[in-house]
Amino acid sequence: MSHIACRALIATILLAGCDRRTIPTTDRESDRDQATTNNDPIPNEEPLIRVRLHRLTGGNPSITIGQAKQAMAIRVGDTEVQLEGPSTIGRKQGRWTASGVNLPTSIASADVVELTSPTPLSVGSHPKRTYEGIIRCVADQDPPRLSFSVINVVKMEQYIPGVLAGELYEGWHDAAFKAQAVAARSFALSRHQQRKSHTWDVTDTSSSQVYVGIPSWNQATRTATATSGEIITWRGEVVPGYFSSCCGGRAALASQAIGPNPINKVPPLDGHSNPAWCTEAPRYRWTGPWDPSKVSRAIRSWARRVGREDLAAIGEVVSIKPMSPNRHGRPSKVEIRGSGGKTATIRCVDLPGVFAESDLNPLSSGWIDAEVKRGFLVVNGHGFGHGAGLCQYGAEAMAASALTYERIIQFYYPQGELTKAW
Repeated sequence: MSHIACRALIATILLAGCDRRTIPTTDRESDRDQATTNNDPIPNEEPLIRVRLHRLTGGNPSITIGQAKQAMAIRVGDTEVQLEGPSTIGRKQGRWTASGVNLPTSIASADVVELTSPTPLSVGSHPKRTYEGIIRCVADQDPPRLSFSVINVVKMEQYIPGVLAGELYEGWHDAAFKAQAVAARSFALSRHQQRKSHTWDVTDTSSSQVYVGIPSWNQATRTATATSGEIITWRGEVVPGYFSSCCGGRAALASQAIGPNPINKVPPLDGHSNPAWCTEAPRYRWTGPWDPSKVSRAIRSWARRVGREDLAAIGEVVSIKPMSPNRHGRPSKVEIRGSGGKTATIRCVDLPGVFAESDLNPLSSGWIDAEVKRGFLVVNGHGFGHGAGLCQYGAEAMAASALTYERIIQFYYPQGELTKAW
């Protein structure tokens, strides 16, 4: 699909993506499990990134790895057993199983096994996606250790092209790809430094950043290589390179849109100024009718879950009004008014999660205003995603205006330094 055709499709289908990219329907991963500070030195060697591809649960969870006739090995430490793909790896009664072979006790009883091959491996429900590096299967620690996670352990510079192919459209300008590469690398490195005690660093979905393994087209690999090792720093520390599809013209502060963690309270994450570069984005402005009864039920469900009694007692929603604008004029909260005249506030960053409580169409962002008209809650929204850090459509517009990726990074991460780490 061409870049122009893909834009037209997105403009006509709610929350649609392109054949090579899925636009996120929810905000990026919160910092609820991040370290409160990041004092790690900037590395001078390329790190390995641990990408969780799947988490398998159920009675006897399993997943198929590898292609037909592919030579593979499953190993624990120095013990290795040869396999021929595809092989179904599973957990049964707290032990590993692999189709077509009896595993020795040293492998079957381990908590972690690794699969390797001389050629890239496919995993699970995406047989056309292949992955460099190692496929690591990690059993959950909770008894009886039946569920497990499937993790791709891959070099950073092999990981970044798969993010570019998952996050941007083929045919966008190279400068936009390079800026995205720097942001994605910075985000992944920050997560890697913060999650040392965890089994994985990032997911392969928009909850972290979309990753599709080895790209099927060259632009993603070429532009990632052109920025190899480049990250965003501030005062000698890595800046997590947050980004969203479209900021709607007004930047969010990461400390509000992502979380109040001190790592987010740095000048490069305090948002960009004018101009608004993303005005041509399909979701720069959007509107849609929602069933007010369903919205009200979703709000009450969310409010009860998080202990917000004032919000749970709001009644039938009549209107939603933006409030508490940040320094760039983007609201950080909305006021919800009920049919009985009661009001309560909620953070914009929480609204997409509220709508996710039901079968409602997801919100593109939490920056909305809404009013009941002719039986529908008519929502007018701005942007797509949380709005902190890089705006992807804005970066493409800047690149189309012949601005370099360095200028794009400077605009979206003010006071951030472009640093060559390795």
